[in-house]
Amino acid sequence: MAELSCFLKHRKIKPSNEKGFTLAELLAATALSALLTGLILTALISSRQICTSVTADQDLQQTANVIMNKIIKGGSEPGGIFRLSEATSYSIATISELHFTGTDSIERRYFLNNTGTSLVYRHPTATGTQDEVLYTAPTGTTLTLRFWPLAGSTYTNITVGIDVGLARVVNSRNVVGSETTMINIRNHAT
Repeated sequence: MAELSCFLKHRKIKPSNEKGFTLAELLAATALSALLTGLILTALISSRQICTSVTADQDLQQTANVIMNKIIKGGSEPGGIFRLSEATSYSIATISELHFTGTDSIERRYFLNNTGTSLVYRHPTATGTQDEVLYTAPTGTTLTLRFWPLAGSTYTNITVGIDVGLARVVNSRNVVGSETTMINIRNHAT
C-alpha cells in the first residue's frame, strides 16, 4: 500500500486550463479526413472517366468524317480518281453494300467485310478488279455503314444517302461517332 500511495503522490495532476484531444475526438477527425479523401478521389476518378469518354467520342467522330471523305472523294484507279457522284447509276444490294456503275460501264462497290469490321472498295484495275480496304475498325469498335433508299432497285439521277457509324464502350459508357450525308448521282451521258 505504501508503494501505491508513493506513486499517487508523485503523479502530477494536469491543470484544467491545458487542452488535449480525447481518443474520441482523434477518431472522429481521422474518420472525417478519410471520408473527405474518399469523396475527392471518387470525384477525380469520375471526371477522368468522363474526359476519356468525351475524347473517345471525338476520336470516333473524326474517324467517321475521314471514312465519309474516303467514300465521297473516291479511290484511285488506273484511269484516275473515280468519285461516287460521277456514277451513271447505282443499286443498293444490302443496307451496307452499294454497287455503282461508272461512265466506263464497270461496276464498283462499297461494302463491309463479312465480319463487319472493315470498309472495302471494290474497283477495276488494269488486270481485273481489286478489293481495297479503306478502313479497319480497332478491336472493340463497331463499324456500321448504311445506304438508302431501299435495297434491290437500280437508280439513276437520284440522291443516295450514306451513314457511317462507329461505336465503342469506354468506361462502361457507349460512345459513338457518326457522319451522314447525301450524294447526288447524276445521269451522265455515255
